[in-house]
Amino acid sequence: MLFGSGSYGLGMSSGSLERFAETYNFPTYLAYRDGLSAETRTIAYYLLTDFNSDQVRLNSHLGEVGVQYAFFKYLSVGLTGVYQSIEASNLRQIEPTFVLLNASQIQRQFPSSSYNDNLFSSELLSFLIRKDRRISSITTGNLDFGIHFFPNSVFDPYIRFGGGLGNERQSGGKVERFFAGLGLRFHFASSYFLFFEALTTNTYIVDFKPQVNTFRNRGNFEENFVSLGFGKQFSIGSANEESKVISVEQTLDKTQTIESPPRIRTFSFLASELFEPRTTRIHIEGRAKLDALARSFAIEYPEYEIVIINFVAPFPGTEEEDPLHEQFGINRSLAIFQILREKNIPAKRIINATAGSTRYELDSSEKVIFELRAK
Repeated sequence: MLFGSGSYGLGMSSGSLERFAETYNFPTYLAYRDGLSAETRTIAYYLLTDFNSDQVRLNSHLGEVGVQYAFFKYLSVGLTGVYQSIEASNLRQIEPTFVLLNASQIQRQFPSSSYNDNLFSSELLSFLIRKDRRISSITTGNLDFGIHFFPNSVFDPYIRFGGGLGNERQSGGKVERFFAGLGLRFHFASSYFLFFEALTTNTYIVDFKPQVNTFRNRGNFEENFVSLGFGKQFSIGSANEESKVISVEQTLDKTQTIESPPRIRTFSFLASELFEPRTTRIHIEGRAKLDALARSFAIEYPEYEIVIINFVAPFPGTEEEDPLHEQFGINRSLAIFQILREKNIPAKRIINATAGSTRYELDSSEKVIFELRAK
């Protein structure tokens, strides 16, 4: 399946990247003014620390697109591409090094002034010029694994976790990303779904090369997100896909035809699309088609009875009236019945009409017919 989502950070972030942002933003020299007692400077330091922590908040947004493949019914594996943007609120616009340079320049122009007062004036200017700023732009490729509790049901809760590698595009560096989430899918059509997800991620910026006069975004950043996304589910197989409805007036032999009453819908498959040759075993592609078909029966046709008819060719070397030949078609229908029951289709909706309909001309192809009859 294909899917895409957008995620909004809840602001409950932590990690060394946030601590570094607070250190970078701290107005150190506001407490250096002459004439202040040691007690006053200590109080000012703690007040500025609390104020700075409240002002500097990191938040992040995610965009994600990917593909996912389901196997063993309850498990899935996926590949995704993620773009992550990290923003800091009220970040200083004048670098700390420029505060020292500016104080030294003032000292040269006014030698009689106090250097500590010059530091205070320069820092005050830096303290007043602040704005929100993006500090990191990250792209990663990820591998994830999922555990689904009610696969192919209308509502499908799941757990997803994984990790990936990428690059920090704004300042340089390699990125390692790990994540885990709890989500819920809502299938509103035979192959489309919406999903909501609560996600926590931890992003590590490693192999960082420091730059001059810029915010050095290094370390790790942990954030919680809420995600909303949209996807399309499909099966890997031939052109006869999961939700293709085939209109039915089809000749089954030279003398007998099946005519569809107005309130009957029909799904038709070649037997080879569902079963291994000359067996009652359903192969992997066949199970995927039946999974999608069961979802369509549950969502789009909840009021219809499901009639299963298997048409099979006689075994080579057997007589036309061989009773085992008819039982072979019935056993195939029972195998389909078990798959539909696994997908929460009520047994009272399923009717096996294979008996008496198995024999026909050898020049016809083996088929599986699903008739939906309105109650």
